[in-house]
Amino acid sequence: MPRERIHPEGADATYRVQASLKQLVDQGGARKTFRLKPEANKALKQLARLLDVPTETEAVETAIICLRDQLQAEVVAKTQRAKKSLLRVVK
Repeated sequence: MPRERIHPEGADATYRVQASLKQLVDQGGARKTFRLKPEANKALKQLARLLDVPTETEAVETAIICLRDQLQAEVVAKTQRAKKSLLRVVK
């Protein structure tokens, strides 16, 4: 049993890519193109293996989100330490 057609009959690859990109952008995403130095490319391949993700795109997305969360946690911790030290001074 054939699967349901997503794109109109006769749609070429360019149309399909444009439709996919429009959907991504409409959801708040973006298409990015990077040039990687050999060391960074090697690190990306290692990261994809370590994270056990099927694509380099997923490796990049996962790494960016994890780094953001880690940095936010550090900022919160620093803010809390600063507030604690202010409370000690006030007492």
